[in-house]
Amino acid sequence: MRRLPIFFVIDVSESMAGNLPDVDKCLQMILGELNSDPYALETAFISTIVFAGRAEVLNGLQEVYTLSVPKLPLGGGTDYGEAFSCLMREIDRNVVKSSRDQKGDWKPLIFFFTDGNPTSTSYKSVFRKWNSSYAKNANVIGISLAAKLDYSILGMVTEQLFLIDSVDQETIRGLAKWVSVSIKTTSVAIGDGKNFSDSDAIPGDNETVHRINLKKDNAGGENNVISGNDVKVIIGKCSKTRRRYIQLFAREDGSYREKGCYVMPDEEMYDKLTSVDNSGDTIDTALITGDMSSCPHCQNPVILTHCSCGRVFCSDPERAERVFGGIKLTCPWCGSEGCYGGGNFGVGTGLG
Repeated sequence: MRRLPIFFVIDVSESMAGNLPDVDKCLQMILGELNSDPYALETAFISTIVFAGRAEVLNGLQEVYTLSVPKLPLGGGTDYGEAFSCLMREIDRNVVKSSRDQKGDWKPLIFFFTDGNPTSTSYKSVFRKWNSSYAKNANVIGISLAAKLDYSILGMVTEQLFLIDSVDQETIRGLAKWVSVSIKTTSVAIGDGKNFSDSDAIPGDNETVHRINLKKDNAGGENNVISGNDVKVIIGKCSKTRRRYIQLFAREDGSYREKGCYVMPDEEMYDKLTSVDNSGDTIDTALITGDMSSCPHCQNPVILTHCSCGRVFCSDPERAERVFGGIKLTCPWCGSEGCYGGGNFGVGTGLG
């Protein structure tokens, strides 16, 4: 049986922390749609690849009705090169090529989701390899979850690039439907033995998904999803549970406003997906405006307590032991006990 390989290549960098549940839900909706379509059930095989500073395969090519996609993890960095290198390895290992004796799998469909520009230049050499050895035998559909992407970068590997204006439940439902229609259209065509072009498989614009004109657009639409240099990421640790959290800040007119503080879903996978050098620059807490969240693990009210080791953690000054000049706290990162007082400081950030 000739299969239609479908690859979901999904950016799970730190800036996706707030959107991860919605993207998880989108994948489940897509599977639900495909499970109700006889052509998709017969032909579509799906693989899920996630990437941040590194890439991992969550599941190899599987029939739709057998697939249960694991919860999406998070990692540090946004490396397009790692993503496409992993994709090429999976194609080499699992997509059957045509030979004199047999017809191979159908041309794979790749849905590439990202909300940020690459944080590494490795994509340049990797994209050259893709274009020389893989591009003719695969169809890449780029889906931008942020309006301020440099579209010319993904334009090196696809002319099918689409923008999602915002990430919310209604939009995610529309996106799931749009992706499902793309797969179903392809499945029906090959199931009926018809010839079809790449463009036949991709729906046009709708209220949810907007096609990017690579000849005209470098960026467009409202920047409802923070990306690139507009987002700062701080990794903290809960002083009670010793578990990590991710705090996102968006730049607004020279200052930074918190966009949320989130539990790190899988710390082991985070470390596996994070680039070796996930250090960005620093953020001066004097530039932070507005209210901030409490610790997502223990609800401590202060989540930017700064240790001399350079890390931040949560604390509750009202309940801490008072000593001369401040309060006594123990850093959950390095284990040192010290006297803490008020004031601004600079703290290192991740790549986002």
